[in-house]
Formats: sequence, structure tokens, C-alpha cells
Amino acid sequence: MLPYSAAGYQIYVHYFLFPLRADIWNVIDSIFIMLSVLAIGFHIFRTIEVNRLMGQLLRNPNIYADFEFLAFWQTQYNNMNAVNLFFAWIKIFKYISFNKTMTQLSSTLARCAKDILGFAIMFFIVFFAYAQLGYLLFGTQVENFSTFVKCIFTQFRIILGDFDYNAIDNANRILGPIYFVTYVFFVFFVLLNMFLAIINDTYSEVKEELSNQKNELQLSDILKQGYNRTLMKLKLKKDRISDVQKALQKGTKELEYEDFKNSLRELGHAEHEITAAFAKFDKDGNQILDEEEQKRMRNDLEENKVALNEEIENLGKSFRDNTLDNTLGFAEAKNNQANKTSRISEEEFQIPAHPPPNTLQPPRILFLAAEIATDNGLRFWALHLAFSASKYSI
Repeated sequence: MLPYSAAGYQIYVHYFLFPLRADIWNVIDSIFIMLSVLAIGFHIFRTIEVNRLMGQLLRNPNIYADFEFLAFWQTQYNNMNAVNLFFAWIKIFKYISFNKTMTQLSSTLARCAKDILGFAIMFFIVFFAYAQLGYLLFGTQVENFSTFVKCIFTQFRIILGDFDYNAIDNANRILGPIYFVTYVFFVFFVLLNMFLAIINDTYSEVKEELSNQKNELQLSDILKQGYNRTLMKLKLKKDRISDVQKALQKGTKELEYEDFKNSLRELGHAEHEITAAFAKFDKDGNQILDEEEQKRMRNDLEENKVALNEEIENLGKSFRDNTLDNTLGFAEAKNNQANKTSRISEEEFQIPAHPPPNTLQPPRILFLAAEIATDNGLRFWALHLAFSASKYSI
């Protein structure tokens, strides 16, 4: 097991491990991926096996080709695809969760879950009691009550109105009507209406709370969040360019790699970043940048800096235009902001990973970047930052 520092462990637990366990969508995604991998694997196996069996059948038409094994697993393959498609439809809730109606539905179910669980225990005690009663009274005479499992399904059919009353009346003219009337009264009229009342009361409470709250997540807020994140990435790139320019200013006619590396290490850059930047302009590979190579590096850095300034300026202009043009707001989505579908590429996300010498805590940017990664659903990058922070001593 890798030795984590306190800072790295803090990022790992807070931004990766806990959200991964707590988010139901991660569970659904895991099931979805697992079933998809199994289905793909079987599809490949089935193709190979069918070709093999068909080849044998064509070579020896008088020999029986056994497809029973494949037929069985084809049925399981169809079942996997059916379950996978079900979860794919369920995932639609993840992407429409900003809608106020969807928020009311999910909040209602989450809030009344404990009440429904407690009610379900009481409901099934009564329900199974009637199932046992029906099995003992009519099990030897009525097909629908011949087993305990059939009794359970028959009672569900009674609730839906799909039931043959004459069968139990003929089986027992005294207890048959008593069983039917009391079951319909207690289960259908009392217990089911209690179940609906629990959901209805909770829905009314949630709807009232949402109507009294201001819609906090507007389109302008989403644009602003995206603008701030993009702006931070551009400024990080610009800061890295400025650091390299400072390192070049300290150099003489010939800048050695060690001097260049030490200057940037003091500014918090990782060694692999320094090596890559130096090797890009050290054409002869002698670990020394001469005047011509330094000049090319300065020109390249200046061009990149100008391009970043233009990009920042265009970004601000685009944000202001979009803010003015878009006036429609989204409904409140507090519990769903961590599941946004925006993405940050690996190249854009790279940041200085090492602090200056003798620094006891990792740079604040690691925590900030981990938070951004978590907000965007990028668990992998949150974990990557935990490993980066674990390199610091405490």
C-alpha cells in the first residue's frame, strides 16, 4: 500500500473515496459497465464458437452439432442486455435532474424512504398472514392457492381486480367470503391508502419547500462556473510561462540544465515538466541552452503568452455576450451539481505538482483542483491529485 501523507490522504478520502461510495450513480455506472463488459465478452465468444461448430457441421453433416450450451448463454446474454438497457433508461434521471419536477420526485422518494420502509414491514406482516390463511383454507381445492407463492401472486391480483371470487366461494361458503371481504378492506382500503398518504404528504412538503426557495441554479450561474474554471486553467498556463521566463532571465549566454531546473523547482514545478520544456529547445542535447536556443524559447513563450491573453480576452467577451443573451433559468439543483457532464482534458489539467524546498504542506492549488475535478465528476483526476499530494512530507 502506498504511503500517503496527511494532505494526500485528506484529498483521497474527501474528494475521491467518500463521494464514490455515496453517489448512487456510481453504483449504477459500475453495474452498467460490468454487464457491458460481460456482454461484449460473450458476444466475441459466441461468434468464435458458432463459427467452430458450423465448420464441424459442414465438414461432418451426419454428426449432431450441440448448440444447447450456446442457446443457454444466448438467453443469459439477452437478459444482460435487458438489464443494461433498463439501467441506461434510469440514467436519464441523472441528466434531467436540473428540472424542478424531477427534483420534487427524487426528493420525495428520498425523504419518505424511512417511512415507507417502516410501513412495508407492517404491510407485509398482514399480507403474508392472509397468504398463509388462503393457502390453508383453499390450497387443496383452488389452483390459484395451491402453493404459498401462488397465494402471494393471487393476492396481488386481487388488489388489481383480476380474481375469480366464485372459486373460493365454492371452496368454502363461510370462510371464503369472510377472507375476501376482510382482505380487501384491510389491505386494499386501509393499508394501500396509508401508503399513498405517506407519499402524498411528503410530496406536499417537498413541493412547498421548493416553491418557497429561490432557484439558485440559473443558466447564468452555469455559464459563470464554466467561465471561472476555464479562466483558472488559462491563468495557470500563463503563470507557468511566466515562471519559465523568469528562469531564462537568470541565465547567461549559456544556460545549463541544472540551473534551469533549480530555478523552476524553487517556483514549484515538477521535474518532468522542467525536463520536457528544456528538451524541446535543447536541439543538440548537450544539456546547455546557447543564446540562439534561449532566443527561440523566449520567442515561443512570448507567442504562447500573447495567445493566452487573447484567449482570456475572448473568453471574457463571450461570457458577457452569453450572459446578456440568455435570460432563462434552470430550477434548483443543489444535490446534482457534482454530476455535471463537463470534461477537462489531461493536457489542460496538468499543474505544478511539487512545492518549493522545505515546504511542509502541498500548494493550495492541489486542493482547489481536486475540488474542481470532483465537481465535474472527474474522480480519476481527484485520485491523481491525492497521489501528487502524497509526495509531500509533513
